[in-house]
Amino acid sequence: MLDLHTVGLWQQATVIIDSGIAGILGSIIGWERDKAGKSVGPRTMALVGTSAASIVSIGVVLDHLARIGDPTRTIQAIMTGIGFLGAGLIFQSKRSGTQGVTTAATVFATAAMGCSVGLGFQVAGAGLTIIILIILRSTRFLEIAAAKHLAGEDD
Repeated sequence: MLDLHTVGLWQQATVIIDSGIAGILGSIIGWERDKAGKSVGPRTMALVGTSAASIVSIGVVLDHLARIGDPTRTIQAIMTGIGFLGAGLIFQSKRSGTQGVTTAATVFATAAMGCSVGLGFQVAGAGLTIIILIILRSTRFLEIAAAKHLAGEDD
């Protein structure tokens, strides 16, 4: 059995490094949401990415050192918890309809990015961040163009 007080400094440092990377990437995603005027910004997304990466990274260390951790189980728990967090971001009103779905999906995607970084896929996490940003930015332009078209402004 592993004495958890003897986990090496390098293993602990990798948890911190992975958490830092995921936090930076999450804050970049949150910055985009903030620029779009949405409720969830850099701090929230940084915390989502950081916490997901740290939990998964600790699971990886425990699995590697003592065979008592299972990163896939931690990922399941994270994504379930993020589902509840995302559900709290979605609201509906008669006047404006359903809102917050994209923000909730972005929180979910940020957690997935954090999980990938926590598993040691730092480059993939950066790539996922770029993909998330492209999706958020490109679809926003498409939505604006479609709204203008429907309003008859481009005739």
